[in-house]
Amino acid sequence: MSDQWLVDLHVSLGFADKIMGELNRIESCLDYTLKVLLGEGYDSVLLRKYIAYSDAASARENGARLCIVPSGFFAEHYGKAESLPKLPLQEIEGVPLLYGSPRIRREGKQLIIHADIIASAYFLLTRYEEMVRRDVRDKHGRFPGKQSLPYRAGFIDRPIVDEYAALLRKWLREAGVDIPEPNRRFSVLLTHDVDVIHKYHNPLRTAASAALGRRRWHDVRENLAVCLRCAKDPFDTFDEISQLDSSIIDSTNGLRAESVYFFMAGGWSKFSGMYRIQSRLARRLLRRVQSSGATIGLHASYDAGLHSELVTEEKATLESIYDLPIYFNRYHFLSWREIQDGWALARAGITDDSSLGYADVAGFRLGVCRPIPLFDPTQMKPFGIEEHPLIVMDCTLSNNNYMNLQEEEAFEYCCKLIKHTRQHNGEFVTLWHNTTLAEQPGNYHPQLYKRLLKILACEEF
Repeated sequence: MSDQWLVDLHVSLGFADKIMGELNRIESCLDYTLKVLLGEGYDSVLLRKYIAYSDAASARENGARLCIVPSGFFAEHYGKAESLPKLPLQEIEGVPLLYGSPRIRREGKQLIIHADIIASAYFLLTRYEEMVRRDVRDKHGRFPGKQSLPYRAGFIDRPIVDEYAALLRKWLREAGVDIPEPNRRFSVLLTHDVDVIHKYHNPLRTAASAALGRRRWHDVRENLAVCLRCAKDPFDTFDEISQLDSSIIDSTNGLRAESVYFFMAGGWSKFSGMYRIQSRLARRLLRRVQSSGATIGLHASYDAGLHSELVTEEKATLESIYDLPIYFNRYHFLSWREIQDGWALARAGITDDSSLGYADVAGFRLGVCRPIPLFDPTQMKPFGIEEHPLIVMDCTLSNNNYMNLQEEEAFEYCCKLIKHTRQHNGEFVTLWHNTTLAEQPGNYHPQLYKRLLKILACEEF
């Protein structure tokens, strides 16, 4: 790979004293993106020998087989509005292209690609758009999925970074480079955020709410039945969830599947959970979930999403109750608001996260359907955290202010997402809450979840 184009650029701008630092940071960006694209097939020696991210002349001098011509994304407009892709997008072999042009030519044994899939993949993998468009946030401070480029350009339901990876392997083979396919198998990660552990607590309070017209008298009767242990609390669906999840976790077809429950251990805002992790009820529930074989993770509070330093405190609280280390996290309300807050997760000892799905639209937020290492585009270096991108959440499908889908529409859309994930041997990550799996009038989620589990377990789908 030739860095001469970068050297010339920086010298001309009068930044000669910063050239090496800039080159090292950009080299880190390129190295990260290619590692994600090529996975186990990536080797730095192979990269230097066969792939050049440079102009064709420099690539020819270095004897590279495959030349990807830079679009200028990493040049002087990096981090500025001018660097954002322009709609409508062009396509390269049927895949939306964010940067460069869909031109491919051959010069002798060399294949020259003008489609800058390096910049295009980096843009999606690092949440680059959110770094640049800091003024675009919803009422909870999150970047809205319906404002994102993947949604506006119409490919939120496609993991196009995985499609870029397939193209890159194809082009390498056409250039005479033997590159293996990734050694991955389709897997499923069934996750459950425990925001609320019971619907009823104090029957007198429920009766007072009913008298004021805020609750139904049916709720008062049901609350009394729960308190008298004549009925189970409607939100205590954990045994049913465990039984459903086990149907595919313990399946005999070799499917790799596991279940994760995220518990809250802090927060004081009205959006935070309605239980204390120190309570006897919460402690008993933790033991029940642990005995099922599921993984326990931290559900960092809404407040921790605003004040990232709280993650360490909440993690320590959960560990003190659970009596085992916690490594997995998901933010409540999916409120990983600013990219750089990932450093707070890393400092807390979180190694895995699954916060990065959009609340308002299901799909592939990072352009991939598999776990990836996370990278900070502001500091241009990796966080040391593996992300399991959330693909579909229950309320995203059904809420009026989100996708507002009926059951059949939701089922068909989820099947499309499953199909794409299976095609790339990815990890299909779901989120269904214990509350939405409660049988309630007009709630289609218990039935939808069962239908999706059958599809996920079906090898022929």
